[in-house]
Order: sequence, then structure tokens, then C-alpha cells
Amino acid sequence: MIFWITFGVFGVCLIMEGITSWVFIRGSKKNHPELWQHAGEPTLMGNGDLISAWPLTKYLLSKQYTGLDNIEAKIFADKLRLPFVLSYFSAVISVMVFFIAWFVFGTPE
Repeated sequence: MIFWITFGVFGVCLIMEGITSWVFIRGSKKNHPELWQHAGEPTLMGNGDLISAWPLTKYLLSKQYTGLDNIEAKIFADKLRLPFVLSYFSAVISVMVFFIAWFVFGTPE
């Protein structure tokens, strides 16, 4: 039972991370190309896992976008920063909890 609960929590966290990534990447590319380019031109395929999503997370976490001249782009990034970072770290923590639970309790029979 614990296996499936932790797996489900990880799945929900991963979906939330994917949604926030999609919103930022799509929104910045479409509406704020200067921000998208400054962030390294991220793509959904390029951010398809937690490891490859780290550079974009680090970009938002450290507020590297504050050097841009585009005020609307900075407002967009500020608005998505907290949900993006929280969803990323919740997915990282939940996958660690899942693997610990799997190691301690094993797979369901």
C-alpha cells in the first residue's frame, strides 16, 4: 500500500512539474521571446526529466531573468517562479521518498 501511495504522490508531483514547465516554456517562447532566449531556449523535450530540467529551475530559482529590460517578461517569470520551483522540488523529494519506501517496504505482492 505504501508503495502505491508514494508512487501516486510522485506521479502527481511529476505532472505538476510538467505543467509548470510547459506553461513557462510555451508562455515565454510565445509572448516573451527575449525571456525564452535568455533562459537558454528551453524546450519541452529538453526538459523531459528532472535532471535535464535543473538548468531552467536554477535559472528561475536564482532570478537570473532580473537583468532583462522587458518588464512584462520579468513579471511573467516572477509569477511562475514559485509554482515552478515548488513543483520541481516536490517531484525530486517525492521520487526520493518513493525509492526509500520501495527499498524499505518492497513492491506489493
